[in-house]
Amino acid sequence: MTKNLYYSLFLLLITFFWGVTFPLIKVSLEYLSPMPFLALRFATSSLIILPFAVRNKQFRDRKTIIYGLWAGFYLMLGYVFQTIGLMYTSAASSGLITGLYVVILPLISIVYLKVRVSWVIIVSSIVAFTGLFIMSTGAFYGSSALFGDILTIICAFAYAVNLAYLSKHSASMDSYVFSFYQLFVVAVFSAIAIPLIPGEKIIFNSFVIFTILFTAIFAGVLAIFVTTKAMIYVEPSVAGIIFVGEPVFAALTSVWLIDEHISIYTIIGGTIMVLAIFLITISKYLETRATKSAGDLSET
Repeated sequence: MTKNLYYSLFLLLITFFWGVTFPLIKVSLEYLSPMPFLALRFATSSLIILPFAVRNKQFRDRKTIIYGLWAGFYLMLGYVFQTIGLMYTSAASSGLITGLYVVILPLISIVYLKVRVSWVIIVSSIVAFTGLFIMSTGAFYGSSALFGDILTIICAFAYAVNLAYLSKHSASMDSYVFSFYQLFVVAVFSAIAIPLIPGEKIIFNSFVIFTILFTAIFAGVLAIFVTTKAMIYVEPSVAGIIFVGEPVFAALTSVWLIDEHISIYTIIGGTIMVLAIFLITISKYLETRATKSAGDLSET
């Protein structure tokens, strides 16, 4: 087995872990409110990755700390809006809407990274948001679900901003150090918010503890380690195609694990959104292959 295929399969496994977190967190929020859950989840991740980060001299570098804190702030917004949104919308809808960050990222890159956008991305964005409208049509009959969908849309924008920021600043940063500060920010902000929000539920049971450990270790630290290592051998465009599986796994495991009902609006709209995400990643893959081929020809 080649390293490319080996790490591609690992990325697929990580994508499954990300997808399965949606139904797990959905159930856990019945016992533990979003802020305590996020504080414990990311504190655990921070403590696990700290020994790897503290050994690097960048751990005390002022510029790295500032960039890491800002990246963590955007990441914190994403997780807070996503987790609170999960209290009101379904796990399947949350996973599908969160996946829109793939579509939103190129649009944000126009302004932030000053890059040109192809017609494929423009068409894909229109298709994706059409799917979102169709999926949310069912939510209009229930203000609670609609509120959750809106919060999750904000989450997708926050994730896209975080990725754009990482794209601009992470090249010269140690991945463990940069990751630690991001995880640490989410943990600290979430912990600070706990006493500020009335009526927070803090009930521990075996399922809640399992979810915290699973999201912190497998969907958190392990995911960071694997993706960092895998991107050495797997082309970003190929990884993007694999990551399209996250909203699909989220929907499937929501039905499988918690017997969640998926409406016809969610099925149709979600399918359209996944196709739009897939269209963007395929276009990036073909663009990368064309650029590589052109480079190979120029060298001959």
